[in-house]
Amino acid sequence: MGVAAIIPAAGAGQRLGGRVRKPFVYLNGHALLAYSLKALQESHAIRWIILVARADEHAQAAALIKRHRITKALPPCVGGSSRAESVARGFASLPRGAGWVLIHDAARPCVSRPLIDRAVRSARRHGAVACGLPATLTVKAVDERREVRLTLDRDHLWFVQTPQVFRRDWFAQALARADRALSQFPDDAAILEAAGFHVRMIPGDPLNLKVTTREDLVLAEAILQRRNQTSDLRLQTSRVESSCS
Repeated sequence: MGVAAIIPAAGAGQRLGGRVRKPFVYLNGHALLAYSLKALQESHAIRWIILVARADEHAQAAALIKRHRITKALPPCVGGSSRAESVARGFASLPRGAGWVLIHDAARPCVSRPLIDRAVRSARRHGAVACGLPATLTVKAVDERREVRLTLDRDHLWFVQTPQVFRRDWFAQALARADRALSQFPDDAAILEAAGFHVRMIPGDPLNLKVTTREDLVLAEAILQRRNQTSDLRLQTSRVESSCS
């Protein structure tokens, strides 16, 4: 059964600010959203891509898909009032042949193809996986006055990322059980957890940051620029080696 990727891109993105909405902010000459689309397009593990966007941005999204030759993309879906609702709408548009669903934040442009492929392989073994990083800082729970109420054991804490990959039938059951409480879940894996399914954490990528602020944009630009330079260097080296053989 094939894997369909859902990219929720209908959020407000208010913390970033500016006149241009986050998915279409330019990074190194391309819209932020284009990088996730291209990574999923290049992954042999992904068969379909479903972009969930605001209704008034469908034309812009369609133009972006065409410009970057995202041939795996299905017609965009209209987003909901929350991220979880947008994901549910994208899930409702999955083709019949999709037995697995991968969900990736549009705001994570630095996702790599190896990470996507590894997440899919792990999901096929475990049924449901989420990428993340083990906590390296001490985390404290505080009350409304910011007084510490609990110091958490970081040995059992992970910072969660996307992509997250699930069996389609598991996620369908979890969405049905969540019903109108969807907006209360902090991420997609939590929807499965609440329904009683086990989610396996797998190592993510420290460079797979989520763009939330203007400072994050600067970091993402640097990461993508360095990645492009490394890719160009490898290509040049390969051409030199081929000409010498």
